[in-house]
Amino acid sequence: MVKPSKQSLWAAYWESMTLESLELLEFELLQEQLHYMYDRSEFYRSQLALAGLRVGDITDRSVLSRVPLTEKRQLAEYQRQGDLFGPHQCAPLEDIIRVVGTGGTSGLPMRLGWTRNDVEIYSEMGARALWTAGVRPTDFFINCFNYSIYAGGVMDHISFERIGASILPYGVGNSSRLLQMLLDIRTPLSLYSTPSYAVRLAEVAEQQRVDRDGIGFVKAVFSGEAGLQVSGYRDRIEQLWNMTTKDLFGLAELGVQSAECEYRQGMHYSGAGFVFLEIIDSTTRAPLALEDGVIGEAVYSTLRREACPLLRFRSHDLVQLFTKPCDCGRSSPRLKILGRTDDMFVVKGVNVFPLAIQQVLTNLLPTVTGEFQIVLSKPPPFDYAPLLIVEKDRGDEKQIRGLVKEAIRMQLGITFDVQVTDQGTIVSEHKTQRVLRKY
Repeated sequence: MVKPSKQSLWAAYWESMTLESLELLEFELLQEQLHYMYDRSEFYRSQLALAGLRVGDITDRSVLSRVPLTEKRQLAEYQRQGDLFGPHQCAPLEDIIRVVGTGGTSGLPMRLGWTRNDVEIYSEMGARALWTAGVRPTDFFINCFNYSIYAGGVMDHISFERIGASILPYGVGNSSRLLQMLLDIRTPLSLYSTPSYAVRLAEVAEQQRVDRDGIGFVKAVFSGEAGLQVSGYRDRIEQLWNMTTKDLFGLAELGVQSAECEYRQGMHYSGAGFVFLEIIDSTTRAPLALEDGVIGEAVYSTLRREACPLLRFRSHDLVQLFTKPCDCGRSSPRLKILGRTDDMFVVKGVNVFPLAIQQVLTNLLPTVTGEFQIVLSKPPPFDYAPLLIVEKDRGDEKQIRGLVKEAIRMQLGITFDVQVTDQGTIVSEHKTQRVLRKY
């Protein structure tokens, strides 16, 4: 591991700690956070009461696991009823300096409040992750995340600034104008966006007859979608732009992020000392030991949040945890994202994850582009063949339908009704929604 420069000193201490020593420190911080929440939120007082616990009782993972899980839909429902943030708000409005929203791909965006200290913590965790991903003060990044409401715009922007990288706040939309602007810049460029937007930008470049080699992208950090975990999809993007890519994963509600290092052996967790990590069985909700290779749903508790702290917040992200030191020298735990439990659906007894569909389609390149959407027209049980819309790249539509149906049947054991559409009709300049629930 390269010795950290001044810009990465904040990460070095946490990355050198063992899980055991880290947990001791984090439970001290959790006790302080619990007292803060208990004093300021009736919601959290009732959560502890439901578990028959007092703040002082929660001294290890087994006791913490008795506290009810917090669901995003719980908090969002309070907002729909008129609350500015929800029952977990613990700081007065005069202390809250920023309001952003979640992406809202599965519903209306949820408002998130942040104090000045909360913003500082967000930028710290983000900077740790970005440094791991290879972001340096000498980099010039184009941020193509939405600066309107969404946390990935302004909130992530300040994490780049914390490192000292130059960042241009372009936002989303008007890709043609962006390409023309990039052609005028002779400095090596880096991209921050969703992975599917990199594909979309390449499509626009082809339509506008813009020479991609004339745009100086050398590397990219991608977030917002799990597609980069599909090896063929990553390869496609790197070939389109002749650049290296790193994956970054995070939750807007928490600010906690994780990122790949140069060895791509999972994403190093950047929340140590700020967010407490649990892994649970997503079906039984039972806690799982943080052992190397364990698979489960990530659950988070904030440790120093002021405005809207979260206790045992369900991410619905299915992850695999790795605890052995990485080849880069970091000892921080690493996460591999396997999918979302709330995106998963069951077709005739078979669990289906969108990432599995994406892997099948990526193996069929270049017949298809790898882009897709699943349409669920009726509520469960899904005893019918769902509609799968795929983009063609080349070939006859009838042949493509048969090829896709057979590949999915053979590899996943399920049948889809396949519809073929033209290239460029699925990928958007925002997050690409993979599962459309029309019921």
